[in-house]
Amino acid sequence: MFGRAHNTRSWIIVGLFLCFSGLLLFRLFSLQCLQHSRYSIRARNQHQSTNYLPPHRGRIYDCRGNMLAASVPSFSLYCIPRLIEDDQVEEIASTISPIIGIDEDRLCRRLSGSGWFVWLKRNLREDTAAAIRELDLPGLALKQEMKRVYPKGSMLSQVIGFTDIDGNGLEGIEWKFDRQLRGHPGWMVTEKDSKHREASWFRSDNVSPIDGCNLFLTIDEVVQAIAEEEIDKVYLEYGAKWASVLVMEPSTGRILAMANRPTYDPNNYSSSDADQRRNHSVSDLIEPGSTFKVFPAAGVLDAGLVAPETEFYCEDGAFKIGGRLLRDSHPHGVLRFDEIIQKSSNIGMAKVGMLLGRVDLYKLLRKFGIGDRTGIELPGEVGGILRPPHRWSKLSLRSITMGHEVSLSPLALLTAFSALGNGGVLLQPRIVDRIESPSGEVIYRYNRKEKGAVVSSDTARVMLKILRKVVMKGGTGRRAQISGYEVAGKTGTAQKLDPNGGYSHSLYRALFMGMLPASNPRFAILVVVDEPHPYYYGGVVSAPVFKKIAERIIRYMDLEAPEATEET
Repeated sequence: MFGRAHNTRSWIIVGLFLCFSGLLLFRLFSLQCLQHSRYSIRARNQHQSTNYLPPHRGRIYDCRGNMLAASVPSFSLYCIPRLIEDDQVEEIASTISPIIGIDEDRLCRRLSGSGWFVWLKRNLREDTAAAIRELDLPGLALKQEMKRVYPKGSMLSQVIGFTDIDGNGLEGIEWKFDRQLRGHPGWMVTEKDSKHREASWFRSDNVSPIDGCNLFLTIDEVVQAIAEEEIDKVYLEYGAKWASVLVMEPSTGRILAMANRPTYDPNNYSSSDADQRRNHSVSDLIEPGSTFKVFPAAGVLDAGLVAPETEFYCEDGAFKIGGRLLRDSHPHGVLRFDEIIQKSSNIGMAKVGMLLGRVDLYKLLRKFGIGDRTGIELPGEVGGILRPPHRWSKLSLRSITMGHEVSLSPLALLTAFSALGNGGVLLQPRIVDRIESPSGEVIYRYNRKEKGAVVSSDTARVMLKILRKVVMKGGTGRRAQISGYEVAGKTGTAQKLDPNGGYSHSLYRALFMGMLPASNPRFAILVVVDEPHPYYYGGVVSAPVFKKIAERIIRYMDLEAPEATEET
């Protein structure tokens, strides 16, 4: 009886031993064979570190090679809370708080915990990083990164845009060309000890980063600075809602300057608001007012329906059309066609528009690109508004000839106007000249792109001759006249739409666009001032800004004055 019980216990013990041995063997087999890769990777990760090497983001230059945006090395501080003892948290926080400028309580919260990675401060200067490195505090480490800087501050800020703290383009050129500018990161595998300190002598598998491409704009830094200084003055003097200045080469479509107010500093973009970052030159739709009269005027000339000396009766300042009374700011009797443009007669232009008719006027404006985006290499560009003729009212023909019932961006307006300065060809405006590799090889060049002829070269030449009279004695833009130089230009005073319907009698937009020399234009300038006060006429507010900018550009480019062909 005793022997049988003894044998049973022995078999139970042996069975348990065999089961335990089997489980142990299975566990060993699982660890060594089935899960070998998993645990091998975990073991390697405990003593190896893969550090990504940031590339240099491509630089942005103006057309003369002046740097507008660049990336510089910086250091970012992080902590590994698991390696910091509870009694060390307050001491570490109090030590580094004055160095990195973060409140001790916030630091204590970040230093506490059981995580492996917490950012403490990004983009530290070299001297700050060196001071932290000398302290050799437990659980703290520095990571080298690249910081985007804009050495010109707010200059061209709405065009260039900015990047976030990780180097991703968020607005402007930085966003539009992010893929070309960002480059590709490299990496470096190193060994680390139990305190996660790098053992640099065990470095392996180094892959160098590929830096981003460099971008060259058509912008001329000097012309841009001139535009920004002058627009700043008029923006502040007239308490405007916003203001914009564009400078373009009519013969190439190259943008030499694009300035907007209000503005911001991309080095500190987080303190700005959306309105300060808005590029009004391409993102705002405006009714162009009387500046628009140049396009139907060019159309009737090109169609042979009028000549500069053709006379129109302007009804002594009051003309009933479509059941509504149309008035001029000053009454006129008989005016020649060129005088209608010079004095900006609404009645005269309404009669000119009647000669073209709805369909032909619509086709003409479409040829000038009205209603389309220009295609410039910038984000946020809006298309214009030009309704087809079957949707026009009885008043639309007269309204459109005066720049009402039609909207376009300031850039589209200057682009259409510049077609008269290059022989009648509509060009696609350009703000990027070329893309270069880090070694200086040209990868892509943006060349002159024609969209089509809008009027004949003879018509364009005659229109420039007529537009010269706008800045002469008796013209609405005489404040834009420059001694010794032929200026072709047009004023505009556009009533803004009232939120309650109809056109406002207190809110206006002052415009002036011009180019010179009129015989062979080197540059065209558009000045737009939104809601200036107390004065709001384009000839009073915007024409003098054109003059100041043009005079400074003339001196900068050392342009010789052509011989005058008419008395001014």
